Amino acid sequence: MIRSHFGLEQNPFSLDNLTLLAHQQEIFDTLRVHCQQGGLCVVVGEPGTGKSIIKQALCKHDPKRMITPVVNRTLHTYNGTLRILCEAFQIDTEGLSHSCESRLIQEGQRINHQGKMLVPIIDDAHLMDVDS
Repeated sequence: MIRSHFGLEQNPFSLDNLTLLAHQQEIFDTLRVHCQQGGLCVVVGEPGTGKSIIKQALCKHDPKRMITPVVNRTLHTYNGTLRILCEAFQIDTEGLSHSCESRLIQEGQRINHQGKMLVPIIDDAHLMDVDS
């Protein structure tokens, strides 16, 4: 209905043909390099600066080489988030947290040895929605 009313060919704000702005592309490229090197990055910014667009670009970029499990439920403790990550990788969640951490590290190393990049994303955007 919106498309026909405004004469658009695609839905507004569609993530199908994602185009990053220059500053988003720079961040994306930096993240990709860190992922290739096995690094850890945290992306923070005010609402509307494009963090979710960068997340979508990471999820869609080279899915055969870049594995991107996404956790959107961050109202959990560290132990809860750890178990959610294990579930995302289909890893056993039984035992103490250090056992889960060890299994996640082993899985990350296995993925890295296959020449793939591991990019787990923990999205705090939903916390912003709760506070607004």
